[in-house]
Amino acid sequence: MIGWYDLSWSGGTFPICFRPGGFFFCPKFQAPARWTLDGDTVDVDWGRYGKYEFAFLPDTRRLEGNAVPKNEADEANWRKAEFKSPLSGEELALIGDGFGTEWEFEWSGGTFPVQFKADGYNHFKCIDFPAHAHWSLHENKLRIHWGDYGEYELEVNNESKTMEGAAVGGDPTRDWRKGKFLRCLEDSKTVEKCDHHD
Repeated sequence: MIGWYDLSWSGGTFPICFRPGGFFFCPKFQAPARWTLDGDTVDVDWGRYGKYEFAFLPDTRRLEGNAVPKNEADEANWRKAEFKSPLSGEELALIGDGFGTEWEFEWSGGTFPVQFKADGYNHFKCIDFPAHAHWSLHENKLRIHWGDYGEYELEVNNESKTMEGAAVGGDPTRDWRKGKFLRCLEDSKTVEKCDHHD
């Protein structure tokens, strides 16, 4: 089940992700969401976007289902999903066991811990430099949107569990940043409300 899928409904198609630990993520419609698998039945609780049930077809890794409650009279009730790709090593390095991970972040002024959360909004948390912040990943390029502290782009090495980069638009020799993996986050207390979406 774990991986990226293209979800289709009457309004179009967009990517969704079944993450480890029963966490569900959709870049376009972000909300704290969970999924469970019971036999070949997948249930998704998508928070404010509703609940859905699917039949998982393991031979093709396709999903066929509907919004809950099922309404045969509603032509828009159906949902289908096609398997697209597994999670990359870089994604797994950041997501960990499902709740997210903590890293040691380094710059010219020292080191401090930061957290990459897998809470439905991809929150980025830093106690030393607090801001409403988020992270995103494209291939091995990690982007940190750190509020008033700016934006950063780093390359993630999933084998060494390290990252290197700099402030976006900055001088790489002066505005460099590095990170190394510390631990996986472990509990639901890491899930936070997001003022940008709720």
